[in-house]
Amino acid sequence: MMQQTNKIFNQTNLNLLLITALAALTIKTQLLPSDSSTVRELNVQRINVMEPSGHPRLVIANTGHAPKAIKDGKEFFDPGPRPGMIFYNDEGTENGGFVFRGFEKDGKVEHGLHLSFDRYNQDQSLALQHIEQDGMLISGLNVIDRPQYPIDDYMQLMLAAEKGDTKASARIKELEQLHPDIHGNRRAFYGTLNKKAMLQLNDPQGNKRIEMAVGTDGQPQLVFYAEDGSELMRLPEAVQVN
Repeated sequence: MMQQTNKIFNQTNLNLLLITALAALTIKTQLLPSDSSTVRELNVQRINVMEPSGHPRLVIANTGHAPKAIKDGKEFFDPGPRPGMIFYNDEGTENGGFVFRGFEKDGKVEHGLHLSFDRYNQDQSLALQHIEQDGMLISGLNVIDRPQYPIDDYMQLMLAAEKGDTKASARIKELEQLHPDIHGNRRAFYGTLNKKAMLQLNDPQGNKRIEMAVGTDGQPQLVFYAEDGSELMRLPEAVQVN
């Protein structure tokens, strides 16, 4: 009788084990599609995340395989090495990214990290950055006005003008009149410049009009500027922030 009871007990445990294993396999199958795979470590030089339409959505690349600037899925400009991540909108047009580089050569540091978000079919309008270069140390957030004029058309004109195309140069001058922000005008900066903390507010032409700062000596300052850059008012009057 005891032997029969043990057989029933062992069979019950075996059944429970099989049921548990089957349930785990079912859950795993439901969570992971049949065409997915899991690896512990993957070494690559570039990863392209694509939409079913064939347009890129995200590119992660090293220096040698960094993507060129594209609009509607077509290349129009080579911005040079930019290792990191590049973002694309629903139409396959670049609309921001996170790039970073850093090295020291001949005692000089060239270091930078840059996270940016672009205006539609234009260049960056919001950028968070940290830069160490030529004795400059800057960390902060930039807000930049960009025109509605398509960036690919503008870049083609700029490249042609650099090669001596007089018609392209003339067209650029026309655009500068039609779109005062054609080159991009910084409207606001919040951060530090060489350890001086500041908030800068600029007019639509990019001229600094207000600066609130605390210098390396800890002294506060608020300055208002005229359009030509001359001071209108400084508070407190006797303080000069370094």
